[in-house]
This record gives sequence, C-alpha cells and structure tokens, in this order.
Amino acid sequence: MSDRSGRSGDPPQLHIWDETIREFEMGTLADEGGRWTVVVMSERAAVDLCRGRISFRRDEERYDTDAILLEENEQEMVKRATELPASTLRQLLAALRSD
Repeated sequence: MSDRSGRSGDPPQLHIWDETIREFEMGTLADEGGRWTVVVMSERAAVDLCRGRISFRRDEERYDTDAILLEENEQEMVKRATELPASTLRQLLAALRSD
C-alpha cells in the first residue's frame, strides 16, 4: 500500500541484532576466587558496525555484559576489548556478580 507521495505505508524495518554470534577468546583474568576465561562476543549491528559483549567464564559460572563495544568491524572490536585494563575487567566482573 502506498500513500499519496508514492511511498509504501509500512515503516522501514530496522534489523538491529544479527543472529550470528562470533566469539573471540581474549585470555584469562585472575581474581581472589581463581581464573576466569574472558571472551568477546561479536554481533553485526549494521552493515558497517559490530557490537560486542564481554563474557567472563569459569567452570559452570558465566557472566556477560550488555553490548558495551561498538566498532566498524570485528577486528577493531576485539582490538579495543584487548586494550581494556585488567582493573576495568575486574570492575565489570564484580558489578555483574553483585547483581
């Protein structure tokens, strides 16, 4: 259906979250309870944007941030994630564990 201007009456659909999640292991993070594996989870947000979450994993425990990274491609997103200092990662983990 079109309006008087000839445009379709349906609003454009915004595809926000790609269903394909790719994971990149960053390494480990030590805290008083042991060692956590730190993983970056990447999803395509748009043709030219990737967004990522940080995942902390140890045995059966797992804590994931919301999407906190946004870069043009996966390589830049992973690079940005690996630049986060251990103190920042520990703060993120502590905040996630306190919820």
